[in-house]
Amino acid sequence: MSRQQKGGQDDSARINELIHISPEELRERALLALQQGRFDLADEVLANSDLKVAALVENLRIYQAELEIQNEELLRSQRQSQDALNRFTSFFNSLPVAELVIDRTGLVKESNLAAQRLFNLKDAHFHQHFFARLIDEVDRSTVVGAWSKLSGNQTLELQEIHFRGGNLGSFIGDLHFAPLPTIEDAPPQFVCAVIDRSDAVRQRQDLFETTERLRCSEVNLKERLKELACLHDVLAATHRVETPVEVALRQIVERLPAAWQFAELAEARIRLPDACFETANFVVTEWMLTARIFLAKGCQGDISVIYRTPPDNAERVHFLPEEQSLLMAVATHVAGFLDRHADEEHLRESRERYRVLAQYSPDWEYWLGPDGVYRYVSPACFKLTGYPAEAFIDDPELFAHLIHPADRAQWLKHIQTLTSIVDPNASEVDSLELRIFARDGEERWIEHICNPVIAEDGRCLGRRGVNRNITARKRFEEALKRSEDFLNATGRMAKVGGWELDPVTNTMRWTPVTYDIFELALTETPSFKGGLQFFHPNDRPKLEKMMDLAISLGQPFDTQARIITARNRSIWVQVACEPLLEHGVAVKLLGTIQDVSTRMEADKSLRQAARVFENTAEGVVITDPEERILAVNRAFVEITGYTEEEVLGATPRLLNSGRHNAEFYHDMWAELSRAGQWRGELWNRHKNGQIYPELMTISAVVDGCGELTHYVGVFRDITHLKRSEEKLTYLAHHDSLTGLPNRTLFQARLEQCLQRAARRHHQVGLLFLDLDRFKIVNDTLGHPVGDALLKQVANVLSKQVRESDTIARLGGDEFVIILDDIPAARFAANFAERLMSAFSQPFIVEEHELFVTASMGVSLYPQDGVDIDALVRHADIAMYQTKNGGRNGFCFFDSAMTEGATERLRLEHDLHGALTRQEFFLHYQPQIDLSSQQLRGVEALCRWQHPLLGMISPNQFIPIVEDIGLIDRLGAWVLEESCQQIIRWDQAGFLVPRLAVNLSVRELERKSLVTEIKDILERTGVAPERLELEVTESMIMRNPESGIQTLAALRELGVTLAVDDFGTGYSSLAYLKRLPLNRLKIDRSFVEKLTQDTNDDAIVRAILALGRSLGLETLAEGIETSAQVAFLLEENCVEGQGYLFSHPMMPEELARTWRTPVF
Repeated sequence: MSRQQKGGQDDSARINELIHISPEELRERALLALQQGRFDLADEVLANSDLKVAALVENLRIYQAELEIQNEELLRSQRQSQDALNRFTSFFNSLPVAELVIDRTGLVKESNLAAQRLFNLKDAHFHQHFFARLIDEVDRSTVVGAWSKLSGNQTLELQEIHFRGGNLGSFIGDLHFAPLPTIEDAPPQFVCAVIDRSDAVRQRQDLFETTERLRCSEVNLKERLKELACLHDVLAATHRVETPVEVALRQIVERLPAAWQFAELAEARIRLPDACFETANFVVTEWMLTARIFLAKGCQGDISVIYRTPPDNAERVHFLPEEQSLLMAVATHVAGFLDRHADEEHLRESRERYRVLAQYSPDWEYWLGPDGVYRYVSPACFKLTGYPAEAFIDDPELFAHLIHPADRAQWLKHIQTLTSIVDPNASEVDSLELRIFARDGEERWIEHICNPVIAEDGRCLGRRGVNRNITARKRFEEALKRSEDFLNATGRMAKVGGWELDPVTNTMRWTPVTYDIFELALTETPSFKGGLQFFHPNDRPKLEKMMDLAISLGQPFDTQARIITARNRSIWVQVACEPLLEHGVAVKLLGTIQDVSTRMEADKSLRQAARVFENTAEGVVITDPEERILAVNRAFVEITGYTEEEVLGATPRLLNSGRHNAEFYHDMWAELSRAGQWRGELWNRHKNGQIYPELMTISAVVDGCGELTHYVGVFRDITHLKRSEEKLTYLAHHDSLTGLPNRTLFQARLEQCLQRAARRHHQVGLLFLDLDRFKIVNDTLGHPVGDALLKQVANVLSKQVRESDTIARLGGDEFVIILDDIPAARFAANFAERLMSAFSQPFIVEEHELFVTASMGVSLYPQDGVDIDALVRHADIAMYQTKNGGRNGFCFFDSAMTEGATERLRLEHDLHGALTRQEFFLHYQPQIDLSSQQLRGVEALCRWQHPLLGMISPNQFIPIVEDIGLIDRLGAWVLEESCQQIIRWDQAGFLVPRLAVNLSVRELERKSLVTEIKDILERTGVAPERLELEVTESMIMRNPESGIQTLAALRELGVTLAVDDFGTGYSSLAYLKRLPLNRLKIDRSFVEKLTQDTNDDAIVRAILALGRSLGLETLAEGIETSAQVAFLLEENCVEGQGYLFSHPMMPEELARTWRTPVF
């Protein structure tokens, strides 16, 4: 029998055996098979295709039992493992000792709370950091070397290791390593315990230092006591100034040796320029210590201590550093004592000199104590007042009684000012001039000088002062002032200024009129050079030459010149100079200056009037009071046809046309008599008989006494004006292009309609119409086509209105229609619908078939307003509501529209000053590496904090900023502030690799953009590659060629470029591949439904594939879920931003949140 046949018989036997056993026995066998790791028992049963159905079912039940037993075992094992893991985690985190789990390479795998607190790092920052980077460089090699030698189940303990904390701080701790139990097929791991020993090490070091200081102090204490005793004796000897110098210095010399360590060998000497003091056995030896005595008067001395030759072992004799300091201190005290003695002697001499000076001085000096009592009064008081010094000392109020009553209040105020001074360093108070009455009743002038004497602590020690007799000087000054006042008064009346120059001292004086001419304040100090600077540059050399001749040769002059006054007015002046000679030498120059601008202007006016009279295009006729013609100009001859000889002596009635009646001339002469002038239109007759209109002005000329001297008539032929008057009137009220009424005529007719409607109580409709996208026609086909289209539109509108209605063009593509006397609002709606129907037909303009639609707004009188401004404004608002709703329609005004428009107007107004008021600020949103969660860059986002409305959404204010033309200024500010913020972050140690800033359409189209960005980068010092500029597809496609050039220039600067909101606009791949871009930003609208919408999934994949094919980086915006991150990582999108990582935040918060430790 073959082996195969034998095997088959064995299998059949086993199967028969299984079929005929009981279910209980089969369950036991199944359990035993599971325990042995065998899972083929059921397979053995099922493998036999000859089994009966009943046996097969029974065996399936047995197999089910096997599975249940296996499942129970697995669940029990999982619960046990989870419980063990939870207990270990809780125990690990609750340990008070810092514990770390690291692998064989030193990489930190886990850390407990104590470790995170000790190293001041979060678990996320610990994770995947090398433990060696937490150790200070001084101990890093030691720890790494010991760690590398650790093997098997060995443990390692290192003491007082220097560690680095999270904020770059440091601490000292003990380090314990122990291996963890190995897990099959897993790399070995170790537990590391770190115990902070910083306080213990610091306390031990402090204890050591304290012990050392105490030991040193004990050694030096005895020597210091000897030195202090010596210094005490020196101070005692020099304390009193009255102690004779010889006695004090002798005491010091005798005391010094006892302070030295080898006192038995010490001797001392004090040597001065004029004296010498020494102990009995003093002799110069090689062991001598000397200190200089520096005196204030410049001379010097010295003080020396020597050791006599010791009887044995001379090497042990030496001076200590402390003894050197002691000797210098004694020298300083001796110098101070000698200087004080010298100062006291000098003070005694000064007092004696002061006493002598006061005895013979004409000035009355005094000293007043803090109690107001005189401590000292010089004898000169008797000459000034007639009272002896004792009188003022006995009666402190005597001086106050002598002061003139008119000056007493001024003196009291002066004294109060003095008493308020508490600063000992306060400057001297100005003197005061007073009048007093002497004992004989004579009035005298004195200069009263009184200064407070203030102690260092602010106490007033009294007042010291001088009273000086200035009576003679005051009388001379009064006489001089009277003389000057007289000269100034005559100068003012004649409007002539005076000046005086001393050639020797180069000093100059001006009278007030001279100041007025130069328009300078009287406080200005005049000078010769300063005055010349006011003269016109063309006239200055001439005047300098005349002044030089006046000084050198005594030559007077009188000339005219121009000056530029202090108020920048140019005037003509007449300058005259008369030198004052002594022995043929000019010792003083006296002169005058007078403003002659008015006179020169008058002369100029007369000359100009003569030229104007003869050359003016208007006819001029001058008559005497009897209306006889005295003179006519050339224009008169040309206009009337009469020569001058023909009209002289005749009256103007020669030109009478006969078209005006007597009443007209009567009224004309009445107005001329009443007002002195008549102006109006007059029809006259030419010499050839032709009648012509003229505009005539007749003026009556009177002399200084008011008497009539002449009549002057000025006229011009207005025939051509009359012809064009009707045309001008038409043009003033009609649009020149369409012939429709313009705004002026429209407002007049609307005002009439409203007045009529108010009287008759009927409604008026106002329809405001604006062509949709008319600018495209002008930009693409040209303005001539646009103008032709406007004419056709005007014709279409004119055919739709009634005769009582008015259609007007207000400008551009704006039309307005007045619907007078309408029965109801429905009438206006029907009219608007007819207009829409009329616009449904194409316009044929210069072979162009144009389809044009219109947006209309309707306001009604009196419902929507009762005046022109309200109706027009509300119709305009309704029209814009139609445009916002999709155009090609009409809309009736609603009050809610006004609220929206008002809100927009308010924001427009506030935006104009928001940048100046610093209401804008920037938020920054992180851009993250999706795999490592590290910061890759930030995006700057502009925010507006309105002072009253709070935070305004960018979606609300950015479009308004673009509409009102402020986007250029705001964009420049955002760029400048963003670059400044990069520098501030760098200075704070927070490195932002890249900062993205959005560009607007207007900024991209501005030719100066590249230069401005280059200036900002150079000014702030930001590296160009750290700045990223974001643009949208639509912005580039507005003008692709120009956009490519601008982006290329920006790329040459080194900045990076990104397309924002990619996929939402329209762009041509032909242009896209030419753009010098670095990055595509996937719009949040596609990212929002990733993994939920297959269409969005496909779009994102396509964008990522496009970016890879073009060699561009990609960044996804608006990430909010982990599922979106997983999808993007799977599709190789490496960067993203969104609320999942961070909301936009302030720069300080961003730095705190995203700052990572650097090792």
